[in-house]
Amino acid sequence: MKLPKGFGGQGVGNYMQQAKQAMARAQNLENELQAERIDVDKGPVKAVFNGQGEIVSIKLDKSVVDPEDIEVLEDLIVGCLRDGFAKSVELRNTKLAEIMPNIPGIGNLGL
Repeated sequence: MKLPKGFGGQGVGNYMQQAKQAMARAQNLENELQAERIDVDKGPVKAVFNGQGEIVSIKLDKSVVDPEDIEVLEDLIVGCLRDGFAKSVELRNTKLAEIMPNIPGIGNLGL
């Protein structure tokens, strides 16, 4: 089995140091993501998510609250929720890539 370039000798110590730094940053990642705010604006439906994909708040414009056409409101809410969750996943993946960019086999896991 061939090791990645620079992995032998001093390279092992370098990768171990990178791994330790990544672990220290990863321990704080959940707190960072919890504090992040992602705004989603779908016109009459607006929501705020945190970086973990949890919905923090939702606002509805009265103009879309029509008891005779509730499906439109439902569709707007679902679209808003999907966008917010997708943006939070993208944020999480970006932050993970920043933490572990050069560690073999870890940097692009897509977690």
